[in-house]
Amino acid sequence: MFLHWAFDPMDIRPLVPPELEIDVFADRAWVGVTPFRMTGVRLHSLPEIPGLNTFLELNVRTYVHHQGVPGVYFFSLDASRLVPTVAARMFYFLPYFKADMEFTENDGEFRFSSRRLNSHARFEAHWRSGQRLRDPSVDSLAFFLVERYALFVGIGKQVHMVRIYHHPWILDEAIVSSWESTVISTLGISQPGEAPLAHFSRFLNVEAWEPLPVRA
Repeated sequence: MFLHWAFDPMDIRPLVPPELEIDVFADRAWVGVTPFRMTGVRLHSLPEIPGLNTFLELNVRTYVHHQGVPGVYFFSLDASRLVPTVAARMFYFLPYFKADMEFTENDGEFRFSSRRLNSHARFEAHWRSGQRLRDPSVDSLAFFLVERYALFVGIGKQVHMVRIYHHPWILDEAIVSSWESTVISTLGISQPGEAPLAHFSRFLNVEAWEPLPVRA
Protein backbone atom coordinates (compact mmCIF):
# COMPACT_ATOMS: atom_id res chain seq x y z
CA MET A 1 0.00 0.00 0.00
CA PHE A 2 1.13 3.55 -0.77
CA LEU A 3 0.24 6.28 1.75
CA HIS A 4 1.28 9.83 0.86
CA TRP A 5 1.18 13.26 2.46
CA ALA A 6 2.10 16.66 1.01
CA PHE A 7 4.77 18.83 2.66
CA ASP A 8 6.40 22.20 2.23
CA PRO A 9 9.63 21.40 0.32
CA MET A 10 11.59 23.46 2.84
CA ASP A 11 10.57 21.00 5.57
CA ILE A 12 12.10 18.16 3.58
CA ARG A 13 15.22 19.94 2.33
CA PRO A 14 17.41 19.42 5.46
CA LEU A 15 16.73 15.66 5.37
CA VAL A 16 18.02 15.09 1.83
CA PRO A 17 21.65 15.31 0.60
CA PRO A 18 22.32 18.71 -0.99
CA GLU A 19 23.38 17.07 -4.26
CA LEU A 20 19.78 15.95 -4.79
CA GLU A 21 16.94 18.29 -5.73
CA ILE A 22 13.55 17.87 -4.08
CA ASP A 23 11.04 16.78 -6.71
CA VAL A 24 7.69 18.53 -6.32
CA PHE A 25 4.20 18.21 -7.72
CA ALA A 26 2.06 21.36 -7.68
CA ASP A 27 4.83 23.01 -5.62
CA ARG A 28 4.52 20.41 -2.86
CA ALA A 29 7.00 17.76 -1.74
CA TRP A 30 5.57 14.35 -0.95
CA VAL A 31 6.48 11.83 1.74
CA GLY A 32 5.31 8.26 1.34
CA VAL A 33 4.93 5.40 3.81
CA THR A 34 4.75 2.04 2.06
CA PRO A 35 4.09 -1.29 3.81
CA PHE A 36 4.45 -4.47 1.74
CA ARG A 37 5.57 -8.09 1.65
CA MET A 38 8.70 -9.10 -0.29
CA THR A 39 8.64 -12.59 -1.83
CA GLY A 40 11.00 -14.47 -4.11
CA VAL A 41 13.97 -12.29 -3.11
CA ARG A 42 17.27 -13.47 -4.59
CA LEU A 43 20.47 -12.31 -6.21
CA HIS A 44 20.36 -12.37 -9.99
CA SER A 45 21.21 -15.80 -11.48
CA LEU A 46 21.25 -17.43 -8.01
CA PRO A 47 18.50 -19.51 -6.43
CA GLU A 48 16.39 -18.27 -3.56
CA ILE A 49 17.59 -19.04 -0.04
CA PRO A 50 14.74 -20.47 2.06
CA GLY A 51 14.06 -18.35 5.12
CA LEU A 52 15.63 -15.26 3.54
CA ASN A 53 13.53 -14.94 0.39
CA THR A 54 10.37 -13.62 2.06
CA PHE A 55 9.97 -10.84 4.62
CA LEU A 56 7.89 -7.79 5.47
CA GLU A 57 9.07 -4.25 4.85
CA LEU A 58 7.99 -0.69 5.55
CA ASN A 59 9.72 2.24 3.91
CA VAL A 60 9.51 5.99 4.36
CA ARG A 61 10.52 7.94 1.28
CA THR A 62 10.41 11.16 -0.66
CA TYR A 63 10.98 12.07 -4.28
CA VAL A 64 14.06 13.68 -5.77
CA HIS A 65 15.90 14.14 -9.00
CA HIS A 66 19.55 14.43 -9.93
CA GLN A 67 20.60 16.03 -13.22
CA GLY A 68 17.13 15.47 -14.61
CA VAL A 69 16.80 11.84 -13.48
CA PRO A 70 13.78 11.35 -11.17
CA GLY A 71 14.06 8.89 -8.34
CA VAL A 72 13.33 7.93 -4.76
CA TYR A 73 15.23 8.87 -1.62
CA PHE A 74 14.62 6.63 1.41
CA PHE A 75 14.58 8.08 4.90
CA SER A 76 14.21 4.65 6.49
CA LEU A 77 13.40 1.04 5.64
CA ASP A 78 12.19 -1.38 8.30
CA ALA A 79 12.27 -5.13 7.70
CA SER A 80 11.06 -8.15 9.63
CA ARG A 81 14.26 -10.21 9.15
CA LEU A 82 17.72 -9.30 10.37
CA VAL A 83 19.87 -10.82 7.60
CA PRO A 84 18.25 -8.84 4.74
CA THR A 85 18.63 -5.61 6.71
CA VAL A 86 22.34 -6.26 7.24
CA ALA A 87 22.84 -7.24 3.58
CA ALA A 88 20.99 -4.15 2.33
CA ARG A 89 23.08 -1.88 4.55
CA MET A 90 26.29 -3.55 3.32
CA PHE A 91 25.57 -3.68 -0.41
CA TYR A 92 23.16 -0.78 -0.95
CA PHE A 93 24.07 1.51 2.00
CA LEU A 94 20.38 1.97 2.69
CA PRO A 95 19.08 2.90 6.17
CA TYR A 96 17.52 -0.47 7.02
CA PHE A 97 16.32 -1.32 10.54
CA LYS A 98 15.06 -4.51 12.16
CA ALA A 99 11.45 -4.35 13.29
CA ASP A 100 8.74 -6.58 14.70
CA MET A 101 6.09 -6.79 12.00
CA GLU A 102 2.79 -8.50 11.30
CA PHE A 103 0.73 -8.60 8.12
CA THR A 104 -2.60 -10.36 7.72
CA GLU A 105 -5.25 -10.64 5.02
CA ASN A 106 -8.74 -11.85 5.79
CA ASP A 107 -11.57 -11.74 3.28
CA GLY A 108 -10.15 -8.70 1.50
CA GLU A 109 -9.25 -6.86 4.70
CA PHE A 110 -5.57 -6.08 5.31
CA ARG A 111 -3.74 -5.26 8.54
CA PHE A 112 -0.08 -4.30 8.80
CA SER A 113 1.83 -3.36 11.95
CA SER A 114 5.49 -2.50 12.53
CA ARG A 115 7.50 -1.63 15.63
CA ARG A 116 11.17 -0.76 15.08
CA LEU A 117 13.44 -2.28 17.69
CA ASN A 118 14.91 0.17 20.22
CA SER A 119 12.99 3.05 18.67
CA HIS A 120 9.73 4.97 18.92
CA ALA A 121 9.07 4.36 15.21
CA ARG A 122 5.69 2.62 14.99
CA PHE A 123 3.14 2.04 12.24
CA GLU A 124 -0.23 0.32 12.02
CA ALA A 125 -2.90 0.40 9.33
CA HIS A 126 -6.11 -1.41 8.43
CA TRP A 127 -7.47 -1.16 4.89
CA ARG A 128 -9.25 -2.91 2.07
CA SER A 129 -8.78 -2.64 -1.66
CA GLY A 130 -11.35 -0.77 -3.72
CA GLN A 131 -12.01 -0.49 -7.41
CA ARG A 132 -9.31 -0.78 -10.06
CA LEU A 133 -8.04 2.64 -11.13
CA ARG A 134 -7.30 3.79 -14.65
CA ASP A 135 -3.67 3.76 -15.73
CA PRO A 136 -2.39 7.14 -14.50
CA SER A 137 -1.45 9.68 -17.15
CA VAL A 138 2.18 10.82 -17.17
CA ASP A 139 1.23 14.26 -15.83
CA SER A 140 -0.86 12.92 -12.93
CA LEU A 141 0.02 12.87 -9.25
CA ALA A 142 -0.33 9.07 -9.10
CA PHE A 143 2.25 8.66 -11.88
CA PHE A 144 4.58 11.10 -10.13
CA LEU A 145 4.38 9.11 -6.90
CA VAL A 146 4.75 5.51 -8.07
CA GLU A 147 6.50 5.38 -11.44
CA ARG A 148 10.10 5.77 -10.29
CA TYR A 149 12.95 3.80 -11.86
CA ALA A 150 15.92 4.87 -9.76
CA LEU A 151 16.79 5.39 -6.13
CA PHE A 152 19.54 7.59 -4.78
CA VAL A 153 21.71 7.05 -1.72
CA GLY A 154 24.50 9.12 -0.21
CA ILE A 155 27.70 7.16 0.44
CA GLY A 156 30.12 9.50 2.18
CA LYS A 157 30.18 12.67 0.08
CA GLN A 158 29.27 10.84 -3.14
CA VAL A 159 25.74 10.27 -4.43
CA HIS A 160 25.11 6.81 -5.85
CA MET A 161 22.20 5.73 -8.03
CA VAL A 162 20.51 2.32 -8.11
CA ARG A 163 18.64 1.56 -11.32
CA ILE A 164 15.23 -0.07 -10.87
CA TYR A 165 13.14 -1.93 -13.43
CA HIS A 166 9.50 -2.95 -13.22
CA HIS A 167 6.35 -2.87 -15.31
CA PRO A 168 3.97 0.03 -14.63
CA TRP A 169 2.08 -0.31 -11.37
CA ILE A 170 -1.51 -1.57 -11.51
CA LEU A 171 -3.25 0.51 -8.86
CA ASP A 172 -6.46 0.02 -6.89
CA GLU A 173 -8.13 2.30 -4.42
CA ALA A 174 -7.00 1.71 -0.84
CA ILE A 175 -9.87 2.34 1.56
CA VAL A 176 -8.12 3.00 4.88
CA SER A 177 -10.32 2.48 7.93
CA SER A 178 -7.62 3.25 10.52
CA TRP A 179 -3.94 4.16 10.75
CA GLU A 180 -1.43 5.25 13.36
CA SER A 181 2.16 6.21 12.65
CA THR A 182 5.25 7.81 14.17
CA VAL A 183 7.67 6.85 11.39
CA ILE A 184 7.52 10.35 9.91
CA SER A 185 7.75 12.25 13.18
CA THR A 186 10.91 10.31 14.11
CA LEU A 187 12.57 12.17 11.20
CA GLY A 188 12.12 15.44 13.08
CA ILE A 189 9.15 16.69 11.06
CA SER A 190 5.53 16.66 12.12
CA GLN A 191 3.33 13.70 11.23
CA PRO A 192 0.41 15.15 9.22
CA GLY A 193 -2.96 14.82 10.88
CA GLU A 194 -5.02 14.62 7.71
CA ALA A 195 -5.94 11.39 6.00
CA PRO A 196 -3.33 10.19 3.51
CA LEU A 197 -3.69 9.77 -0.22
CA ALA A 198 -3.85 5.97 -0.51
CA HIS A 199 -3.26 3.43 -3.29
CA PHE A 200 -2.99 -0.34 -3.26
CA SER A 201 -1.31 -2.82 -5.61
CA ARG A 202 -1.55 -6.59 -5.38
CA PHE A 203 1.77 -7.64 -6.93
CA LEU A 204 4.74 -6.46 -9.00
CA ASN A 205 8.08 -7.95 -10.00
CA VAL A 206 11.02 -5.59 -9.38
CA GLU A 207 14.69 -5.79 -10.35
CA ALA A 208 17.44 -3.61 -8.87
CA TRP A 209 21.03 -3.13 -9.98
CA GLU A 210 24.10 -2.33 -7.90
CA PRO A 211 24.69 1.26 -6.70
CA LEU A 212 26.98 3.27 -8.97
CA PRO A 213 28.42 6.75 -8.34
CA VAL A 214 26.70 9.60 -10.11
CA ARG A 215 29.09 11.84 -12.02
CA ALA A 216 28.68 15.58 -12.38
